[in-house]
Amino acid sequence: MKFVVNRDLFARALARIQGVVSRKSSMQALSNVLLQAGTDGRLRVAGTDLDVTFDGSIAARVSDPGEITVDGKRLFDVIRSLPGEEVDVEIGEEHKVRLRCKNTEFVLLGAPADAYPELPSAEGVDLVPVDGMALRQLIERTIFSVSTDESRPNLNGVYFRCLGEGRLRMVSTDGHRLSQGERDAARGAEIPERDGVIIPRKGVAELKRLLDEVGAEVSFGFLDNNLVVSAPDLALFIRLIDAAFPDYRQVVPKSSGRKAVIARGPFLESLKRISILASERTHGVRIEVHEGRMVLSSDNPDLGKAREELSIEGYEGGELVIAFNARYVRDILGILDAEKVELALNESLAPGLFREAENQDYLFVVMPMRL
Repeated sequence: MKFVVNRDLFARALARIQGVVSRKSSMQALSNVLLQAGTDGRLRVAGTDLDVTFDGSIAARVSDPGEITVDGKRLFDVIRSLPGEEVDVEIGEEHKVRLRCKNTEFVLLGAPADAYPELPSAEGVDLVPVDGMALRQLIERTIFSVSTDESRPNLNGVYFRCLGEGRLRMVSTDGHRLSQGERDAARGAEIPERDGVIIPRKGVAELKRLLDEVGAEVSFGFLDNNLVVSAPDLALFIRLIDAAFPDYRQVVPKSSGRKAVIARGPFLESLKRISILASERTHGVRIEVHEGRMVLSSDNPDLGKAREELSIEGYEGGELVIAFNARYVRDILGILDAEKVELALNESLAPGLFREAENQDYLFVVMPMRL
């Protein structure tokens, strides 16, 4: 195999799969990247850990077609360090990969491609155009509350459902908080209704990286138990979690007798300050809500006390005292854009509902604490 490829294009393709190639797998092949140089002037660059697969291609001047696998991390480190604009790649005896760029030369030890796992193919998959920017925002506003408790696999991902009429919904929960987003995401074609699936946390993170790179022009579909996301010259395959997501609708408060609107920025900064003295174990902050004002406080017997008062709007229903894990609330406020947020409360031991004051697409539920 022999070809010449643009260094920056090659480095970008290899950077894309760094989160996929496995470092600790018992299968040595999973730490490798698959390179296939074809007669069509394209270089295939693919990597997998059997749960997530990136399969892409870039332009190359191919003089001798062929295929090889080589350590993905080492190859990436080498390519991005090279001094020139183009890289000459040639496969020699014993699967040695020779890389030349200006006056620099590397030789890496490769492995035959027939030892690499069989990769899925998007050929024949019914792909539907979707607005990648809308999908990206849904991910940003749900991924932070995915559970990391491996004993509860049905919570180790984001629930993804096609609602029909071009709307998509994503939901995540770790049992202490819940995030739900719903967006119009159609891009020129109707998105058919489909039952929900669970995209694993790692797959969601890799999908976000893809969307960061390609923007709005993406399509998606399903292949067996895989979500397929396609962009020009690139496909991402994510093995879905085979489990039932809990009935999240039971967690969302149906109504609320106490609602307050508060400026998001000052609320976030106040939480950061007050939580400095909160318990390092629980991160609990006490919130007192009165007509026209909110008082945040923390009391740590080992460190001291903190208190701050903020103005609020629209609150009625009498004084209420409730406590939340400050980190959970800060996570919510930190990913929102609106100037004001709405806090809906019922009782001291009932869940609190957070959302942007003038945007009903997203809601966040946080369970209260006992202090």
